[in-house]
Amino acid sequence: MNPIAKYFLSRAAIFAVVAIPLMFFFNVLNALAIGLLVSMVIGFTVLRRQQMAMIDHIDAGAKRRQEEKRRLRAELAGDDA
Repeated sequence: MNPIAKYFLSRAAIFAVVAIPLMFFFNVLNALAIGLLVSMVIGFTVLRRQQMAMIDHIDAGAKRRQEEKRRLRAELAGDDA
């Protein structure tokens, strides 16, 4: 599974697990606000490995595109790469 999707779904699941039970005790907007804040704190601590995997995935894609761009520019200029 794509690390970006995995991280996003994990964050959304944490938000849902926190916010939905709070809706029984507070009004909806307060429950969503509290759920967002609590899920942010939990997400930063619990999902550290997934966050690093997502960053590595994005970084690898950027490096791959940068190398491809360099190679194409060298081909267009007629240089041997």
